[in-house]
Formats: sequence, structure tokens, C-alpha cells
Amino acid sequence: MSTKTCIPRLLQGRATGPRHARLPTSSSSSLRSATHCYTQQRRHESNSSAPSYTATILMPKTSFPARSNAKVAQEVYLKVASDDVYAWQKNTLPEESLFILHDGPPYANADVHLGHSVNRIIKDIILRYQILRGRRVSYIPGWDCHGLPIELKVLEKVGKGKDGKKKVAALTAPEIRALARKHADSFVESQMASFREWATMGEWENPYKTMNPDFEIRQLEIFKSMLNNGLIYRSDRPVYWSCESYTALAEAELEYASEHTSKTVYVKFPIENASEVLGSDLAGKKVEFLIWTTTPWTIPSNKAIAVGHGMTYIVVRSEQHGYLLIGESRKEFLETEIGPLEIVSGPFSGEQLTALTYTHPLLTTDTPSQPVFAAHFVTADSGTGLVHMAPGHGMDDYLVCQSHGIDPYSPVNSYGKFDSNLPPELSDLVGKPVLKVGQDMVIERLQTAGALAGTNPAYKHKYPYDWRSKKPVIIRSTPQWFANVGNIKDQALDALENANFHPAIGKHRLSSFVRDRSEWCISRQRVWGVPIPALFDNETGEALLTDESVTHIIKEIEKVGIDMWFTDEEDTTHWVAPQYRESGKSYSKGRDTMDVWFDSGSSWTLIQEKYGNLRKDRETLVDVYSEGSDQHRGWFQSSLLTYVADQHNGKAPYANVITHGFTLDEHGRKMSKSLGNVIAPAQITTSGYKNVAAIGSSGLRLWVAQSEYTTDIAFSTTVMQRVADSLSKIRRTMRYVLGNLDGFDGQEVEYSQLRPTDQYALCQLYDLEQDCKAAYDQFAFNRVIQAVMRHVSRLSASYLDTSKDRIYVDEKTSLSRRSVQTVLCQIFRVYESILSPVIPLLTQEAWHHAPAFIKKNDPDACFSPFVSGWVSAPEEWKNEELRLEFAKLEKIGDAAKIVLARAREDKKIGSSLDACVVVSAPEGSSVLELLKKYESHLAELLVVSAVSVSPSSELASSISSKHWTYASDPVTTGEDTEAESVIVHAVNPELGKCARCWQYTAPAESEICPRCAGVVEKIGEVSL
Repeated sequence: MSTKTCIPRLLQGRATGPRHARLPTSSSSSLRSATHCYTQQRRHESNSSAPSYTATILMPKTSFPARSNAKVAQEVYLKVASDDVYAWQKNTLPEESLFILHDGPPYANADVHLGHSVNRIIKDIILRYQILRGRRVSYIPGWDCHGLPIELKVLEKVGKGKDGKKKVAALTAPEIRALARKHADSFVESQMASFREWATMGEWENPYKTMNPDFEIRQLEIFKSMLNNGLIYRSDRPVYWSCESYTALAEAELEYASEHTSKTVYVKFPIENASEVLGSDLAGKKVEFLIWTTTPWTIPSNKAIAVGHGMTYIVVRSEQHGYLLIGESRKEFLETEIGPLEIVSGPFSGEQLTALTYTHPLLTTDTPSQPVFAAHFVTADSGTGLVHMAPGHGMDDYLVCQSHGIDPYSPVNSYGKFDSNLPPELSDLVGKPVLKVGQDMVIERLQTAGALAGTNPAYKHKYPYDWRSKKPVIIRSTPQWFANVGNIKDQALDALENANFHPAIGKHRLSSFVRDRSEWCISRQRVWGVPIPALFDNETGEALLTDESVTHIIKEIEKVGIDMWFTDEEDTTHWVAPQYRESGKSYSKGRDTMDVWFDSGSSWTLIQEKYGNLRKDRETLVDVYSEGSDQHRGWFQSSLLTYVADQHNGKAPYANVITHGFTLDEHGRKMSKSLGNVIAPAQITTSGYKNVAAIGSSGLRLWVAQSEYTTDIAFSTTVMQRVADSLSKIRRTMRYVLGNLDGFDGQEVEYSQLRPTDQYALCQLYDLEQDCKAAYDQFAFNRVIQAVMRHVSRLSASYLDTSKDRIYVDEKTSLSRRSVQTVLCQIFRVYESILSPVIPLLTQEAWHHAPAFIKKNDPDACFSPFVSGWVSAPEEWKNEELRLEFAKLEKIGDAAKIVLARAREDKKIGSSLDACVVVSAPEGSSVLELLKKYESHLAELLVVSAVSVSPSSELASSISSKHWTYASDPVTTGEDTEAESVIVHAVNPELGKCARCWQYTAPAESEICPRCAGVVEKIGEVSL
């Protein structure tokens, strides 16, 4: 009989014949089914009169259920895995190790969706990993509670009275604020309940809300600090304006529709002094500027025309439209728009044209001459080469006109309708919406006046929309409060250099937003928010906004409550600081509130107040900010600007900025309410989605973790089914490991006493732990899951499969069996460590069912894997020599798998145990030496009854007596292909099949082999 040896099972096919109970897989999902499988096979294959050795087989045994029970998981393990763990780490782990993840407040105005779960679960994974690494963490959940959407929502709920009039008109500002507060509170509660169901931990009993009095006071203090630093000012200038919400908007509150359709017009403006400037040959001829605009409604507000620096212009003649002055480079294009053009005069420089004046085509009564200015924003690649300027409706127009002493003019009210500031000739436009009827009427008036040279009723271009109402905005000049971002821009950009961004493109994105911004419109014309603490002189309208005044107002708000600011009081004296009361002036409270980005951007003050002393020696206040990619223009930016403006320390408030993408549906579309494709997380966790059964919070968390969250995240039933399968594989593996630790006393075998196959399993476990730790450190959770699932598959197909002979058949306390249990202990600990940040409910459940020695024999103190901490693989597991040797053996294993499959196809074998293997290698080769070294271990992993190793020269004699053989192609395991050539033969066994272990190692059929005989004798129990 040949010496029993083995080849790594890692790349081998599973044995399909009876050997012993198999590791539960998708076709064998429980330990009970594994036992039943073994018993049935034994009955089928054994003679009815032969003894049964079933009772002598050490089958897995554990109380860990085969399937999860979502209800039990939530009721039994949720509190322990979340609240108890958070409280434990807060009270136990060292304060100086504090890791702070500052919560970007979700908006308290809607039910949760998948985007919320992505955001919350990413944050929770980060926190849990830090706890495992021995760091105390702080996570204070927050909510953004102010702002327009909430105010509009509560006003919609109020509805109309029986008389058809809106009840809103009867509501006072404090009443609206009370309704808004109640509305926000209700969604804070509902969202919080959902977040907690996903096993996310934090200080849920003490969250922050931007509407809390302490938060509002800190926000006002930041405003005062920026005021004292000269960064706050009031100006009547163009701002983005929402006609739906009647308020100014900041750039961060816009989204751009690339397919917006506008009505465009070519308009003629009569030149007054053409011949004086352009030449006497134009004397007596009516020459007109031709301009093109996508906003015809702004024509009544025209105050000047801009020409380009360095551009050249010509006068052309059109049979239909007369003499026109246009950009020389635009002639060819304009002929496609308004017909043939004949050059009459020119070229002229843009600077020459600044001596011209013109009149407004719609104004006939005492029309003043209007100027021409040169401007850098005028280009030769669009329009006519000239730009009509309405300084009340465009920032470029405003800046040029302001430099020439022309004030903004905006005859449009807060509802987006023309107002009574229009000239008498245009009074019929008053009350007409500028984007609708009003614009059409302007075009009609231009047509009537003979000033219209062409129109396009459906010009598609990019246009700003209010990201809340999803309606187009206008630009309108109104008095607003601004923060001078330009003065701190360089400091902010320098501060970003010391922050890490994941993904790295986030730094470029945020930097570009900051770099392109010079001011921040921080005022809003609503009542649900934090007031801008300005008083206004009742006679002059001049604003009183000084350090003394704001300090007094903040103290008054602390005393009487912020809602009092919004009441209509007859006597407002108590709001006026004492030093201003004696001036004889009377003041009114300003009604503007702050931009909600200023609210949330002030949230770092909570961390400063709570942990400022502890963090004063740290580079940054907060370790991690993590939100969606849209927050580069929102919270990331507003937090940076307020922090830099207040702290003056040249630092950003965050060390790491982590961004995730949006959730996409099965068709690759962004999930949104308007599309009706939003999915509630509860459909995944509890009720099931389409044909995918509910997978609980563990499944939801695993989906988030396995996703490449730095890009948009796809959701589909196919993806969720894969997640469910992965979750099932993890659970089955954990259950199998626990089942085979039954009866183990925890006294682990020394590494040096382990078999090479055991050591190789630990080598692979070392790689897993190292890879996952590196991935966690880089916030790359998908790489963690990829590594785990590769290891699970490999583990099941190799070590767990090939070690079953020892774990089931060997004597209970034998070194060989305890060696396997030692490895299984380490697998369980490392898996608990790696998987606990992602699926804490499952790992907590497995921990509950684990033997006492895993919990250091003190289940109360070591109640969770988080208490045990991160399990670091010892360096001795690395074993590079073993890794290289097994890499060679795996190549030989591939060949063995092929020849065994051929034997199985020809019905020579059923199970791989029905065969033996002969491996030959050249005499004196290193591979022969390697095979001889591992000869006593090879058959176990190959799952064959025996393996013999033979020099190539002796191969013929080794297989000559066999009834059948299957030979592999030559296998090379090294650089010297000839010297390293190996042949693998599958051959028939020569001994009998053991009735207990089913290997062909018994003296005769239906008897047991010497090994099994020794075990049975020691057990002293055989069932007949």
C-alpha cells in the first residue's frame, strides 16, 4: 500500500460520493441535513447486517440557527449591538483616542429612502471599525430643520377656507413657525426610528437639531464673528430668485437643466450718433445695434450695451431690417438667422463703439441717451457680438454698470411679475409674470415697434432651476445680505490642502466651487429660520448691524426665545442695545432669515463646544465628514467657509471628507420622487422587494458595503439576490465553524504543532485580515466584502472541505482534530472582527451562540465582538515559505482535479475517495523533493484514499498493476519546465472501503481501517 499523501484541495472539485457529512452548501443548508445526508448514505451503501458507526462520527452541533429571524434579530440583538456597544465604548475606551464623525444633518421633511440608508450605514461602518481598533468614537446624529421646503409644506397643509381664500393669509409668523417646528419634529422622530432599525449607533437620546435654541445661539455667534471680521454686508444687487418660493437663492440651491427651452429674440436698438463715430457715409441713415438675448423679459430693464475688448464690428445692410451694427465674425452665422447681409462700413474696434449712444426701442417719452461699454465677458462665439445689459438682472451687467455709476433697475416683484416701477409706456405689463405672459407681451411690443429682427420660440440651453421647487429661477436685484467669500477664499483653499478626500476627485470639486465663488447670499425672505439680527431705522431705512447691537439681540433671544423676533410688537425697544436707545431713533426688526446652508454650516460649533479642549492639540476638529457628492457645493463648503472665517487657524474643520454617490434604479436612473422610482428601505429589510425576499437590516448593510459607493450605486433585484446569497454563505460558514467547535475546551494547539495544511489555512487568514484592515483604513468597504467572499468560497472549497475527515472521524481529543478546531477558532475570531462593522446583528448573534472561551469565559463583560476588539493575525502566520510551496502544489492540484473528473465521467468513481493518485516527477528535481516533503499530508486535501509519490523513472512499475489509470498532461511548477515536469495519474484503490470513514484503507470490504478501529475502541460504542 502506498503512503497516504495530499495535494491542496483549494483548486480541486468537491468529492461527490459518500465520505462523511458534507459542509452545508446551497444544496445542503443545515447541520441537520448534513447529518441526515450522512446517515442515508451509510444505510444505502452498508450491508444491512453490518454494524453502523454513525454514532461514532463527531457531527457539528450548535444552537446558532441555520436561518436568520429578522424579528428576533431586532428584538434580541439590536440593542446590544448598537446602544450597549456605543455606551460601552464611550465609558471604557480612552478619551485621548477620541474619533469624531460629525453628522451632516439630513433634512427633516420626508420619509427615508435608500439614499439615507447608504449615508447612515457608511458612517456606521466607519465608527464600528474605529471601536474595534480601540478608539472611542463620538457620533451625534443631527437634523437640518429650517428652510423653505418645510415652510411651504406646512402652508400647503393649511389649505383654504370655505370662502376659497387661503388660510395662510391669516397665519402670523409665530404660528407658521410653530407648525414648521412640529412638522420637523415629526420627521426627526420617524427618520430616527428608521436609522436605528438599520443597526446604526450614536447618541440617539441627544441629537442636535438646527432649530434647537442652543444651536441657534451658536449660529448667531458665528454670524457676529463674521460681521466683526468685515465679511457681512448688505447690497442691492442681482441674486437668483425663486418665483415659486418668493425668496433669494444661493448658487448651492440651484441645479441646471441642460434641456431648458427659452424664447430668444434679435432686437434692434437705434443708434443716435452713428455718422459722428462710424463715418459720414452713414449720415441720414438709421443704424441700429443688433443684440440677441434668451431673456426677452429683461429688455424693459436695459441700461447699456456691451461690446467686446479686442473685437471688430461692421455695419451691414439687410433688405428687411435696414442698417445693423454687428460683430464682424458673426456675419456668416447671422445670415442663417435673419437673411442676407451686405457689408456697408467697417471694421470698427469695440473701443471705438464706446463713443456711440442709443435709445431704448420701447421707450418713446423723454428717452435718455444710453451708453455703450466695453466688457471682457462679451465674446465672438455667440449672439451678435453685442450684449444688452440689464444691471438689475445679471451679475456681469451689474458689475460693469456699477463701475460706470449706473444703479441696478429691476421692475419685477417677489412673485416674478412686472411691478409699477415700469415706465408709463409699459404700464400694461404690470402684474404679468415675466417668464410667461409678461415675456410674450414684451415680444409683441418689440414687434409693434419695429424693433424685432428675429425670434426662436424653442431655443434649448442650460438654465438654472430651484432645486427644491424644480422650477426655473430668474435673476432679480433686491437688497440682500452677503458674506464676502472672496476675502477668505485663499485661506479656505489653503486649508483644503491638509484634508484627505475619498475619492480624491472630491478635493478638486470642492476647491473649484470655492475658487469660483466671491460672495454668498445668506439672506432669505421667509420666517422659518434663524433671523439675520439687523434693525432698521424707521425713517431712513438704514440697517443697524454692529457688534454691540448683535450681542444685545443674541442675549435678548436667549431670554425671550427666538420666536419673539418674528412677532409684530408695538414696542421694539427691548431689541435695541442701550447705547442706541438715546439717539431718538426708532427701529424695526429685519425680517430676513439666514440661508439654511449657514445653519448646517455652523454645526461644527457643537463639536467645538463639546470637544474643543480635547481637540486643541489636534490638526483638525473633526476626523470625518461623510455625505453625498452634492455636498461639495453645500455642507462641505459652508462648513469650510464658516470655520475658516471664524477660527483663522488656516485649517479645515475636517481631516477626511468621504463622499458617496446617488442611488440608481434598475434602469440606471437616479431615484427621485418626481420619477416615482424611490424605494423605501423597509421594502428590502422587512416586506421584500419584487421577487427578492426580505433580507433584514444585515442584507441592507451588506448591499451598501459591497457597493462602490464613491460612484452612483445601482439597485436591482439581481444585485439584491446576490447580496442575499452572500449573506447566506457567510451565515452558513459561521454556523459550520461554530458547530465544529462543539466540545472544544479552547486549549489551542501551538502553531509549530499544526499540520502544514492548518498553517496554510492560517496563512490565508493572515492575508484576509491584512487586506481587510488596509481596505477599512482607506474606507474601501467593497474591497473588504470582496476579500471576505473570496475567502469564504475558498475556505469552503478547500480547508473546511478537506479537514472534515479529521474533524468528524478522528478521536475527539486527538491532536489532529484539535488542530482543526484551533484553526476554526481563529477563523471565527477574524471573521467576527472583519464583519462586525458591516453586519453587526449577524456577528452579535453568532457571538451569542459561541462557546464561552471565545468570550474569555466572561460573557457579561465580553458581551460583544466589539469588546474583544480587532483581531490582528500574528506575523508567524504569514509563512512565506509555506505560501510559495503551496502555490506549486496547487498547480499539481489542478491536474489532479482534471484526471479525477475524467474517471468520474467514465463511471470509474463516484466520490474522489474511490480513487488513489500517483504523482511522478523527474529524479533529483526540486518538485520531487517538495512532493516527498508533503507526502504524508497530500491525500487529505485531495480527498482521495491514497497518494504515492514516484520518480518518473519508476512510474511504470508504480501503475503497472492497476486496473485503470488516467494520466494528466505534464505539469510545470517552476522556471525549468523540463526538470520540473510532473505527471498525475488517477488509479483504482487496492484496499477495501472502510465502513466508517469510507476511505479505501480497510483490510477488506465492510471492515474498518486501523485508524477507525482505534477510535471506535476508545469510544467503546458501536450501534448495531
